[in-house]
Amino acid sequence: MLGKFPIFHIVVISLCIVAIWDWTRYFDRSRTLFCIAGLSVALLVSATVATLVHHPQTPALVDQGLAGVALIGLTLALVQLYRSEQTVLTIIRGWMYAVAILAVLAAYQGLTSDRPVLNGPLPSAAYLASAMVVGVLLMPIGFALEKDHRLRWTYPCIAVLATWVAWTTHRSVALGCCLIVLVIWLATFHWLTASILTVITVAGIAVFRRYLPLRFADVGMEPPLDASVHAHLIGVGWRILVDSHFLGVGPGGLADVWPEAWSAYTGPYSAFIELTSQYGLGVGVVVMCALLGALVWCVKRLWATRGQPLRSADRAGAVWLAVMIVMAPVTTSIQAHWLSFPLSALAVATWAMLARHIESPQGRALLWSAGPSAAEETIGPPQFTSDDDGETDQEADSAQTVRPGLSEASGDSGQTETQRIPRDHRTGERDQPSLG
Repeated sequence: MLGKFPIFHIVVISLCIVAIWDWTRYFDRSRTLFCIAGLSVALLVSATVATLVHHPQTPALVDQGLAGVALIGLTLALVQLYRSEQTVLTIIRGWMYAVAILAVLAAYQGLTSDRPVLNGPLPSAAYLASAMVVGVLLMPIGFALEKDHRLRWTYPCIAVLATWVAWTTHRSVALGCCLIVLVIWLATFHWLTASILTVITVAGIAVFRRYLPLRFADVGMEPPLDASVHAHLIGVGWRILVDSHFLGVGPGGLADVWPEAWSAYTGPYSAFIELTSQYGLGVGVVVMCALLGALVWCVKRLWATRGQPLRSADRAGAVWLAVMIVMAPVTTSIQAHWLSFPLSALAVATWAMLARHIESPQGRALLWSAGPSAAEETIGPPQFTSDDDGETDQEADSAQTVRPGLSEASGDSGQTETQRIPRDHRTGERDQPSLG
């Protein structure tokens, strides 16, 4: 939001229009797209049921509903607009520039004001810390996919800068997440150096803890949001879910039933509890199953590329998406309300696009149609993988498809297509097809 101007929603609407136009020409029949569409339907149905039962206040309902629709629309748009790893790299470059701009604005705020905690242009320090954590998690993928060596070393620099910004927000959880990511990233290059730095960091925190600005919540918030208070807030969200008969209180309904005794904290500081307490336990279970499915995809991708370094372009996406999923309960607990934050929607959309990339790492298969009555054709870039590549595209269709990375199209046995001719490995020439 730029003041009262809904710039984020306008951008999402524009991307959705482009994605719909793209879908009418290039039908994406991936499992990722169908899974996101199914999740969206479940979310909308649960929200409707919870709203009809509990009748949350209209302003909060509208705000939370728009946030949910924007999250769904942006996720579907990025998944549909995915083409290849270049699409992933473009989005991560955008995150890199966004983190750099936020860091510059936060530094300017620190120089021109006497505020003990920096929030930059965002509503609070918690939102700034959350954005920094997401940015740091994505920088290793950008480093692995980047082909421009002049730009490649920008990613670790931005990651260190984002860690410093997380320090200035006085969020111990955000700072800890950033440091863990940096250590894991360093371990993919030099595990011994990462281990030594980890020991030194832990020892330094233990010795100089009282001098470090490590606070979970805003400075001045009473009582301070330590681990015990955070656990109690999660318990409050769970009791709200139970009292609603596991249907949820509807989008924006937390404000109506939140206990007065904990009015200093307006949310449960947990994305999962926030989601289930508003949209119902069923949505929470479906989301957990989707995350576990994405984690299984990551494991399968790592198994298929075993023998390569974890920092390689073929494995970095799977490694860091798995790290994001495992760390999600912690990284989404930095701020009181996670679902209504625009950068949270962009983070979810980016994770979904990473899952789409892991599903088809060689690029998306395109099925082009000029209209209902037009003949289907194939278009797309040539592919340069070897004949011994064992990967198979999951989107094979009886119609002709373009698989980026294959020099020749192949269809079903009933189609008249150019068939792949085996190559003689002794001479380097292709064998002549048999006429018999």
